[in-house]
Amino acid sequence: MGKRSALFALIVTLVFGLFGGTASAVPSAAMKVWLYVDQKQAFVNGAPFELTSPATVYNGKMYVPVKFLGDTFGFPVQFDMATNTIALQAGKTDVLIDLTTRTTLIDGMPGAFQPTFEISQDGKLMAQLTWIMDRIGATYSYDAQLSRVEVVYAPWSAELPAAREGKPVAKFTFGKTSYKMGEKIQYIDLSYDVEGDGIEFAAWKGKQDAFFEPGVKTVSLQVTDSKGNVSDWYSKTITITNETMYSPVQFQMQHAKLQSFIKLDAAQLNQHIRSAQKLGMASTQVPGRKLLVSDSPETITQYGALYRDTVDGKARLYANHINEMDEDVQFAIIATNQGDDPVTIKTTRQGEVYPSVFVHLFGYQASVDFLVGDANKPELTVKPGESKAYAYLPKLTKGQGINLIYDIETSGDVAITFAAMRPGDPMDAALSYPELPFAGHIRGSFPFSEIRMEADADGTKVAKRFTVGDNVDDPFVRGFDPFRNEFVSLDGNYGMMYNIRVKNPGKSAIVLLARGGAYKGPLKINGEMVLAPASGVLTALDGVFLLYRTTGTEEYVDIEFTPAAGSYLPLDFIFYPLK
Repeated sequence: MGKRSALFALIVTLVFGLFGGTASAVPSAAMKVWLYVDQKQAFVNGAPFELTSPATVYNGKMYVPVKFLGDTFGFPVQFDMATNTIALQAGKTDVLIDLTTRTTLIDGMPGAFQPTFEISQDGKLMAQLTWIMDRIGATYSYDAQLSRVEVVYAPWSAELPAAREGKPVAKFTFGKTSYKMGEKIQYIDLSYDVEGDGIEFAAWKGKQDAFFEPGVKTVSLQVTDSKGNVSDWYSKTITITNETMYSPVQFQMQHAKLQSFIKLDAAQLNQHIRSAQKLGMASTQVPGRKLLVSDSPETITQYGALYRDTVDGKARLYANHINEMDEDVQFAIIATNQGDDPVTIKTTRQGEVYPSVFVHLFGYQASVDFLVGDANKPELTVKPGESKAYAYLPKLTKGQGINLIYDIETSGDVAITFAAMRPGDPMDAALSYPELPFAGHIRGSFPFSEIRMEADADGTKVAKRFTVGDNVDDPFVRGFDPFRNEFVSLDGNYGMMYNIRVKNPGKSAIVLLARGGAYKGPLKINGEMVLAPASGVLTALDGVFLLYRTTGTEEYVDIEFTPAAGSYLPLDFIFYPLK
């Protein structure tokens, strides 16, 4: 269990402990409960009761504390610490809530946690007023003037037949009576509720977007209305012919949701992805902007100068560090004017993320910000003999890291120092800090910061691929580290901006294979931001990630990206042909 899940379980345990672990006996007479919105005082049959969590409003809907109502009205609400679940029985409805995944089983049918349930700010389980009152058979009203929910519960009322409890009707049809193997099936939902309450949930059996074996297939549907009434199962058959439209992989390439995983097994990866023809790429180094990289020592174990070099004109500053000291670290990028004239520093693009313990997060977010292209740093003027902080980040506590990318333009020669400073030290002190020794990873200055690549896919008649960051098809850039006085390699080409153009892409699906390991980073495709992925990370074990589909009319596709810190290369980009 993760730290957040364990903490959440502890909170719920404490909450349930405050109320007692078991439900009280079912009351024998009608009970009246008053709950005041956002007030902890309640009244049970006129007697005051102090709540630990009051009734409240989320997204315009009223929510009430579940455990309090269970103890008061006598329906069971139990927390299981071993599974991190809550089980409750509201009237005839059995509910199991998984707190780790935030999902529910209502009478055995899977459902979403929200909007039926919420967790209050102090960790209490809350249920939507209308939902739980309808389940236990209580009547309720709301006094807007007093901001008060008034509930009347008669335990025997839940056993009485309700004239309004008409079942909804489940019904559907197919777009046509037969489909080819691999053809997308159209499902037309015709379900309705006889009392007009609306259909809230649909449960399917045997439903697939496409079938890949011939024969007669049975699909069934059951629906639940907004009152919790459940329909009978409705079943219908469809014929799948011996003709094939798409294989399973082809179908996903054609129909999977954009910016989603396409799960492939090892055989499918080898047949459809790894065997793709190599796309011949012409690579060009774009001069004009120097790249300074400070990534060694990546883990800071002492105060000192992490890296230093001079800049005159356009440059990109790139830093990636994690504090492993017990003491706090003040990370700064310091500009020192050693000349006779003032020097101005203008920022034209930046990716700046405040300290975090999540490595993939700060590398990913810095790349996102940098691709967006905004720059909000004010112009900095450094007088002769002066040292000023160009970037001055919040203190890094132990385990926190940063990833920073800045494109700057200077009006003259300045020395740029990447410093792990003792909090409170002046800027000048960093100039006398010891130069920290190289400890693996990357450190140095490189003559350019942009790589342009171009290829012709010739209509993508077969699957084609190109690779980034492998030091074979895409060689690592060479530079120089003045601290060590030696030439160095920019392994992974971190800090480089790639501008890639693929001509004549045809009608194709563009997918990404994280061949080097866990990867999480953004791209722009034809100017549109693509998050790969928006949550989680990519690995080769997950299959491929669907980035984009072309229509077949484009003259070219442009891809812009910079390798995200904390992620692994190489990456394979595959153009997969679509019918």
